[in-house]
This record gives sequence, C-alpha cells and structure tokens, in this order.
Amino acid sequence: MVSLREASPEDAAAMARIQSESLRENGEEYYTDEQLALLAPAEPDAEAIPEDEFTDDSCRPIIAELDGLIVGWGSIHLDENVLAATFVDPDYTGQGIGRTIVEELETIARQEGVEELIVPASLNAVGFYETLGFEKQREIDTSGPDTPKIPSVELTKQLS
Repeated sequence: MVSLREASPEDAAAMARIQSESLRENGEEYYTDEQLALLAPAEPDAEAIPEDEFTDDSCRPIIAELDGLIVGWGSIHLDENVLAATFVDPDYTGQGIGRTIVEELETIARQEGVEELIVPASLNAVGFYETLGFEKQREIDTSGPDTPKIPSVELTKQLS
C-alpha cells in the first residue's frame, strides 16, 4: 500500500527524476522533442525542483512511497490555490498512486480554506484530472521567456 509524507529537500533528486520520466513517457505524443527537452530534461538533477517548494510556507509538497521507494509526488501552492504538480513513476502508473496524491492535496487545501483548486495540466494529464472531477477552463501556454510555446490546459475543481 502506498504511504504519503511531506517532501523534504533530500527528495528533490527523486522528484526531478520522476517528473522527467513521467513527462517523457506520457508526453511524447503531445509535445515536440524541443518542448520535451524543456519540460523533461534527459538527466534532471535536484535543482530542477525549486528550493521554494520546500521553504515557502504556502507550498505543500508530498511524496508517495511504496515499500520504501519514492514512486510519486505532488504539490499545492496555497497562495495561488494551485495544484502545481502530480507525477508518478512510469513503472507504477495505473495503481491509483496519482489519485491518492491528488486526494491528499485536496484534503490539505480544504483544511487551509481553499474553495477552488486550479491545475495547469500538461496535455497528457488532462484526462487524468478530468476523472478526478476537474473541469477544463481554457488552453494556456506555460513556457517561459525565450522558450518555445508549451501548450497546457487550465482545469479547476470546486472543493467546498
């Protein structure tokens, strides 16, 4: 059975690896090689996860473990009412780990008084979030300055 715990800076390398592998595995039919190189570097390191994820009081990153192995992670940013991430190691998809992560983040958000969660989802994750009750709002671009367009979809879910 999967267990959840608060993420720490020591988890950043595993988090970056899972994020990159998940996007590479699941996003290849939605994104170009150039877009995937930005979203999911072939050799990610701990610095791919911003330090703010662990030091900002409004961020709540969590880790999913199975038999002591980190198999997924997710995070909410309470100051923006944003579900910022849900990633599961591709070797462990289809086991309900992503759902468990999102449900825990929703619980945390409710406890903190969040009434609506917003998720900027990669194209490959839209269906996953829809099965959890999120509704598409609009297409967005999550690229940074001087980078190619990264099409994504903003979804929302009422928690109250």
